[in-house]
Amino acid sequence: MSAPLLPYEQQLLKPAERAKELIKRLIAATARPLGTLIRVATDEPAIALTFDDGPDLDETPRVLDLLATHGAHATFFMVGRRAEAHPELVARVAAAGHAVANHSWDHASFIHLDRRARHEQLRRTAAALAPQGVPLFRPPFGEQDLASLVDARRAGFTVVGWDVAAEDWRDYPADYLVERTMRRLRRGSIVVLHDSLYVTEDARYRDRGPMRDALSTLLDRLAATYRFVTVPELLRLGRPVYWHHYHRLPAAFHWKLI
Repeated sequence: MSAPLLPYEQQLLKPAERAKELIKRLIAATARPLGTLIRVATDEPAIALTFDDGPDLDETPRVLDLLATHGAHATFFMVGRRAEAHPELVARVAAAGHAVANHSWDHASFIHLDRRARHEQLRRTAAALAPQGVPLFRPPFGEQDLASLVDARRAGFTVVGWDVAAEDWRDYPADYLVERTMRRLRRGSIVVLHDSLYVTEDARYRDRGPMRDALSTLLDRLAATYRFVTVPELLRLGRPVYWHHYHRLPAAFHWKLI
C-alpha cells in the first residue's frame, strides 16, 4: 500500500501546478553544475529533517528523544565551536544513527569572509566533528554567493539547502510551524529546523518549545507512513535536485547581531 499524498503532492495533480513544476524542473536542470542541493526527487515515502546550530546540552537531547520515540533519523548541521566543547554529545547524535554535518566554526556569514577564512571555518569544524562528520555543509543564515559555494565545493563539501522552512528561528507558535511545513512537504523534501539558535535577533526567539511541539506533531502525523531519514540516506533513494541559491540577508540584520 502506497503512502498517502502530502498536501503539496495533491496540488501537483492540478494541470496549472504541474505546469509550474515542469518549469521548476527545467530551471533546476541548469543548476546542477553550480547549484545547492534542496531536495531529492524520489517516489519513496522519505523525508529528511535537518537541525541547525547545535549541539546544545539542553535542547539537542530533547530533540534526540523525540526522534527516537518514532525511530526517526535526521541530519544535524553543527557549529564547530559548540561541537568541540561537547564531543560526547556529537558522539551521542552519531551513535543514534543521525548524520553529523558542518555548519561553520562560529556561524559567521560566508559571504563576508575571504577564501582563506572560509576554508579555515570548514577545516576546524570538520576536525571537531571527526570521525563522525559527513562532507555536507549548510551556510550560516543560508547566506551564500557563487564564490562561497565554489570554495565549499573545492573543500570537498556538498552544500545543502532545503525546500521546506518552518521558520522556527522566530517565536511562531507550534501550529504555525506545522502548517507551514506541511504546506510545502513532499517525498524527498529537506526540512530546515533548529535544535538551538547560535545567534538571534531577539532573545525570546531562543525558546525551542514551539519547535519541539511542532516536531512532535509532524512525527505523530507522518511517521506511520513516511520514513524520516538522514540526508545521505535520502540521496541514495533518488535524483538530487539542485537550485540556484545565492542568498544574502539585508545588511540591517547583521547590524542587529553585533
